[in-house]
Amino acid sequence: MTAQQRGSVALVGAHATRQGLFPEKSAWDLGVEAFKGALASAGIERDRIGGLLTQMDRSGAMEPTRFGQMVGLNPIASGALDYGTAGFTVAYATALIASGQCDVVACVYATTQGSGKFRFAGSPDPFGAPYGFLNPAGSAALGFQHYLHHYGRLADRDKLAAIALAWRKHAAQNPIAFKRDPLSLEQYLTSRWIVWPLRRADVCLINDGAACLILAAADVARSITDRPVYLLGIGRQDALRMMENPDHLLMPHMRTAADMARQASGVTPAEIDALYVQDAYASVVLPTLENYGFCAEGEALDFIQEGRIAHGGALPINSNGGQLSEGYLVGWLHHVELFRQLRGEAGARQIAGCETAQFCATGGFREFTLTSIYANAL
Repeated sequence: MTAQQRGSVALVGAHATRQGLFPEKSAWDLGVEAFKGALASAGIERDRIGGLLTQMDRSGAMEPTRFGQMVGLNPIASGALDYGTAGFTVAYATALIASGQCDVVACVYATTQGSGKFRFAGSPDPFGAPYGFLNPAGSAALGFQHYLHHYGRLADRDKLAAIALAWRKHAAQNPIAFKRDPLSLEQYLTSRWIVWPLRRADVCLINDGAACLILAAADVARSITDRPVYLLGIGRQDALRMMENPDHLLMPHMRTAADMARQASGVTPAEIDALYVQDAYASVVLPTLENYGFCAEGEALDFIQEGRIAHGGALPINSNGGQLSEGYLVGWLHHVELFRQLRGEAGARQIAGCETAQFCATGGFREFTLTSIYANAL
């Protein structure tokens, strides 16, 4: 997205199901529920949908042809991604709209990975398996170890607790969140290690749930709602050479994505009212804050202290509870939340004066990075 395309696409509807374990439902059931909810949120009928995009679940659910049959659609264009996060599907939808193929696109993701007992037991990096990296938590832990050693912060490891504690407080105000029970610092410090230096409370949930986003060309969006949420800019940078790249684990390629989104949107880090980080692991928040310009290198552990990232703080992050407490839907729930925040519909967790929001995603073995910036006015 270029500066000339700034605000040419907007979110007009969003809905998320409750997050939890629902063995009586399939991913398809949850996806249909989210789709219907998003249509109601936008106030449009299903025949207004010109494009249908899904993100494939690891079980094979949410294949777009079958889902289109379930909801009774013959869209102009359809497709699916089986990687990344909601941000990548939003970029796909934006391209369909910008190219003139569709003026309204529905994006849907649903999963039952919790009740299906999916354990992510596969190496995210084919070169890591011989060394025991058979779960993404291994690479995340290695990245956090490298961060602590690189900046000489081993003694400050437990400052990471501020993230899990803030997210749980946010989730307590979120009626669809999976984990709403209180989490104390003592409970955090006594939670078991998954892979040192990551504790259980630092690692995302595995649950069932679904979300749907509806995007439209800006002129169409204004005819649908008087409160569109405009997409101001997208930035992306892949690092496919992975460990061949200098300091890959610190994700310096995020800075290219940050610059791209900033130039397209005209929005600086100081102007962001709410930040949403795709938090499969709490530790990814640290290089995100640094590489996207919210604090200096090596200072993120200090930046997140004293309530700065909590509701009412200077930079609220993941006001929905994030993937550590609300639910693990790879960034889709973050988008539903920022849509509600920018429309003033977040209830008890509403951020005062929220006019701009940013989403940041990291995927794979840290080789995929994407960011998008939104606002409730142009």
